[in-house]
Amino acid sequence: MLGVALAQTIQAQNYTTTASGAWATASNWSNTSGWGGTTPSTTGGHTSGTATVNHNMTVTGNYSLASATLLINAGKSVLVTGNLTLGGGGTINVYGTLEINGDLTLNSYLYIYPGGQVIVHGNVIVNSDNYLNIGTSTAPPPYADLIVYQNLVSNSSGDITVNRNGRVAVFGNITATGGGTVFTINNGGQVYVHGNVNFTGNGSSIVNNNTTSPYGLYVNGTVTNSGGGSTTTANRGNKTTMQNTNPGFYGWVQNIPASPLPIELIYFKGELQAGQAVLTWATASEKNFYKFVIEYALNGQTFEPVGEVVGSGVDSYELKTYTYHTAATASKNYYRLKSIDQDGSFEYSPIVLISRAVEMHLEIYPNPAVDYITIQINFDPGSMDHIQVVSQTGLVVATADVNSNKITIQLDQPQAGVYLVHYKGSLDKTARLVIKGN
Repeated sequence: MLGVALAQTIQAQNYTTTASGAWATASNWSNTSGWGGTTPSTTGGHTSGTATVNHNMTVTGNYSLASATLLINAGKSVLVTGNLTLGGGGTINVYGTLEINGDLTLNSYLYIYPGGQVIVHGNVIVNSDNYLNIGTSTAPPPYADLIVYQNLVSNSSGDITVNRNGRVAVFGNITATGGGTVFTINNGGQVYVHGNVNFTGNGSSIVNNNTTSPYGLYVNGTVTNSGGGSTTTANRGNKTTMQNTNPGFYGWVQNIPASPLPIELIYFKGELQAGQAVLTWATASEKNFYKFVIEYALNGQTFEPVGEVVGSGVDSYELKTYTYHTAATASKNYYRLKSIDQDGSFEYSPIVLISRAVEMHLEIYPNPAVDYITIQINFDPGSMDHIQVVSQTGLVVATADVNSNKITIQLDQPQAGVYLVHYKGSLDKTARLVIKGN
């Protein structure tokens, strides 16, 4: 009798859904093997066989899959309201949708196939081996998608592979500890990391087999490697690179619900009309979006806000165009857009340059001065441009090289009187300066 009982416990426990609804409802399942309970265990008791999902199912609370297989077929979904833990020897094959409101912990293999999607609102933790695989080697579409709203964590060589038709968006950070982790992005695979990449394990590495632009790997934050031999591929870009060189992938990330990318900017351009800069731009979509801030710089580096335009105020997935007029007083005028989301996150557009022919001039203030002066010019200085402040007796009291459109010169306890300010280089001009006593 003991031998018979033992033989029964090692039989495969195969289940197939018969209706959509709660996972724990017996009438939603057919036990095709005759062994085990009326529904697949969610507490680690499903140790062999397969749970085949042909309907939309909801697991309330945590789901612990032991060494059995979970198969989610195309067009069908499993929602786990808590955490999902895959035990050693188990397998999850996703052709439909797997959504997890908590964390996903992998101690065995998860495969996301073309047309499949895994959405994790918490963290993804990969332990010990190449347990996370997104996509296949065939050309898209369809795509295999992984969306992680928090962090992707690799422990002790928990490897990740993104194949040709795989797309991955991580809105938190990617970290690897314990050594030997390999994050591989094969040719055609695409990955966006909104946070930082931090690899601290000995020999851990990110390998990107996309060798030409668009590279398919984009990190918005910082990349840090520590520990012997830990590396991250140089074949990568940032969020701006993704937007400019891979707009299709950028659009996919931007259209994910609660995406940190506030808008999909189609273009930003400007032209000179009647002495004014006319800036125009368009968006393909706006979600949770607040406003645009128009920023201006004389030198193309130090930008200051000059105006604002409020967005549409509602989530939009259609073309919207904007126009803004502002003064263009310098020979070279640099503009950019700061797009701000409702939660305060923001991004910058590419810089637009509007040039115009103007008479070069300089402005000195305050005048009269006490212990400093600011000099502003309306042109880009040359490499030899410099300024001298000279007393009426010919004594040079201050000098400065001009390397920007606005500089401040400190005056070291000068005597009260009338001084001359000589600008030499691109413009030869002398201006009168009055210095008051301290």
